[in-house]
Amino acid sequence: MTNRVEPLNFSDEAHWTAVAASYERWAEPLTAGFARAALSLAGGIGHGERVLDVAAGTGALSLAAAEAGARVLATDISRGMAARLSERLQPFAGSEARVMDGQALEVEDATFDASCSVFGVMMFPDWRRGMAELVRATRPGGRVIVATWSSPEGAGPGPLFLQAYRRTFPEAPIHPPPQGMTVLCSLEGLKAEMIGAGCGEVAVHAVDGAWGGSSVDRVMADLDEILRLMHLYAALDGDGRARLRGPLRAVIDSFAEPGGAVRVPVTANIAIGRKPG
Repeated sequence: MTNRVEPLNFSDEAHWTAVAASYERWAEPLTAGFARAALSLAGGIGHGERVLDVAAGTGALSLAAAEAGARVLATDISRGMAARLSERLQPFAGSEARVMDGQALEVEDATFDASCSVFGVMMFPDWRRGMAELVRATRPGGRVIVATWSSPEGAGPGPLFLQAYRRTFPEAPIHPPPQGMTVLCSLEGLKAEMIGAGCGEVAVHAVDGAWGGSSVDRVMADLDEILRLMHLYAALDGDGRARLRGPLRAVIDSFAEPGGAVRVPVTANIAIGRKPG
């Protein structure tokens, strides 16, 4: 194992396009369920409403809103994600995707009927500014929707990897999760921060779901690609990854059902607030 952490190359569009395709395949089935739940908890989206989706990824919430007849502006800092989402939004008139920093949105004040961030703003270095930007972009009386994981280590592959990593390299240091994930992983913390960002009438819900795949082998094949985005995994040389593989497979196998499919329970916090009129 090497101690050198390889930085991620956010300017490599080919890399991020490949990541977008993989993310769409293994993660979106999970995030899409929570996105639909968030829109339902917010009272649904009306035809012609303007919706802002910040850190949209490949567009789980954007597509659900567009299918309901909304005019969606989907933003993501990754060009690969935005490019894929632009393709997927083409059938929906009035909807588009743009590369944009969620901490400094290039949108006018009070523009959107609903401003949303599903598992995005929690990752921002300045996550409080990101939440304030959501509120700024929303019209008075409009809704602000934020979803976070209920664990500071995230959900799905992240916690499984960390569990296996600790078993394999018990002496190796592990950096704490982003502060936003730590603060916003509790219902009380998320509600308090939504209010602090300028929302009123905030309601926060714990919503259950599951992540996994058709088999342990399928999940392992996906993880090798996805985990390359994590600094701890990127810092491992070939020997380190080989040592990790057995413990990681054992963790995943513990969630395998009798039919062979892998099902990992996860919980999300979904907050719905209104911008005061």
